[in-house]
Amino acid sequence: MDSKIFAVIIIAVIGIGAVLFMLPGDNNELTVIEPEPVIEEVIVEPEAEPIVEPEPVEPEPESKAIVDENGVLSGEVEVTMENLKFGPSEITIKKGTTVIWRQIDRSIGGSGGGVDWHNVVEGPPGKRGDHVFKSKELGFNGGFSFKFNEVGVFEYYCDPHPFMIGKITVVE
Repeated sequence: MDSKIFAVIIIAVIGIGAVLFMLPGDNNELTVIEPEPVIEEVIVEPEAEPIVEPEPVEPEPESKAIVDENGVLSGEVEVTMENLKFGPSEITIKKGTTVIWRQIDRSIGGSGGGVDWHNVVEGPPGKRGDHVFKSKELGFNGGFSFKFNEVGVFEYYCDPHPFMIGKITVVE
């Protein structure tokens, strides 16, 4: 046999041996694959209703209003702006009474007009020209007051939310 062929065979055998030596595990071992454990989901029903924390409530402002036997208000009367409404929407007051509008509406961001403020404008919605009273833009907890020194009926509304309307009747 030629020595070159013999050398090639020897190198091939060493190469194959090296490859087999590098393969993981022993080819004679039996490989056992253990199954993964089965996890059972156990659902436990709660015994009682979960406790729901109440939403914080703004303290009611102290009213300085006086109510006579006919339900007519005097002194300082507060009207709130909340849930896109005036509350109360209609009142009867004595001449000389101050009405304070307080903006406590947290629900206006983007609803019913797309602005996050209210205001108070005398007249029916869309009234042009002079107004007996008109507030600036009122953000949360903003206020506006007006003293009614004339007898009459005063309608009012919110500029960006003209469906918010109210009425004040002023008597002697």
